[in-house]
Amino acid sequence: MSISLLIAEALRTRREFDISLWRQFWQAVSLRYGSSKLDPWEYFFFQVFLDRYSPEEKSRFVGWRREIQLDRLANAQDARDPANNKLVCHTLLAKHGLPQAKITGIYCEADPGIRGPAILNDPDRVAMFLCNTDHYPLFVKPVRGAHGKQTYALQDLIKDELILGSGERLGMTDFIARLDPSRKNGILFQELLNTSPDLETICGPRLTSMRIIITMTPTGPEILSAVWRVPTGTNITDNFDCGRSGNIIADIELANGHLQRIVRGIGWKIIPLDRHPDTGSTFNGLSLPDWQEARALCLEAAKLFPNLRLQHWDIALTDRGPVILEINVEGGMRTHQIVQQRGIYGARLQQACKSLKALNEP
Repeated sequence: MSISLLIAEALRTRREFDISLWRQFWQAVSLRYGSSKLDPWEYFFFQVFLDRYSPEEKSRFVGWRREIQLDRLANAQDARDPANNKLVCHTLLAKHGLPQAKITGIYCEADPGIRGPAILNDPDRVAMFLCNTDHYPLFVKPVRGAHGKQTYALQDLIKDELILGSGERLGMTDFIARLDPSRKNGILFQELLNTSPDLETICGPRLTSMRIIITMTPTGPEILSAVWRVPTGTNITDNFDCGRSGNIIADIELANGHLQRIVRGIGWKIIPLDRHPDTGSTFNGLSLPDWQEARALCLEAAKLFPNLRLQHWDIALTDRGPVILEINVEGGMRTHQIVQQRGIYGARLQQACKSLKALNEP
């Protein structure tokens, strides 16, 4: 966020909440250099300036710098590859028979060492694959990628024109030119999953997913927090992107999958929702389908990564039940804090960090 935008946020906060610029400045400085390590822009989009938060509650918010520290404390560097490399993760999950999207092709420069998918080493082979495959619709994403960047939904191929999920039509050559197999360890082509019928009537046909944070404790994995993510407009993914995408996030009650608060946007632009903006269908009283099965799947998968002690899982809600999309590290705690209106560094995460520090001591 630029200086001019920060000043505009500060002036708006003074005008609407009667909090002086001097008080805002000292709060922001203390949170930036305290344990939270909040950036000034995080101070505003979490709305930490609100008087409803005590000083202790303000300190529980985790900024991006603090999140990196927590990740480094929890996750050994040599254990991070499964979270960064989707092929490694896919292979391990497949070995244990856990549900995930099928990979049908890999566009890469070097042999990835995986059997089953078509290995595509040059643009001509990619074109041949896209012309001959009978697996449409397809989802395309980098082997090493995040935040929904460089992803495409391919609905069909009609007369050498690809029909994208956004509605765009793109020639085969132009589409392949957008893909760079030398970056991000290559490009994956995988089946495009279908959304749960229970959610399609509310959210439309695009897939929704949950981001679930897992902590590894001495007694096994535990769910710390969970949010539901819903695409809107022409977005093909449900990534929240700090509110810039326009997508929806909802807080999930861990005991039963009931949705507690549903919003889009951040800071003073945050909008509570009771209906989906595209379909007009109500969210009131909604509990996520297959929540208990999704919980069990996530906890089972977490056990496969014992040296990743702070895990962030994406679980899709599909027409065949919960399906694993991927595991992440540094998984966007800010999304949970925005919708839950509280800092995530509460008693449970504090205890988990104490245990981790004890494990790391010589």
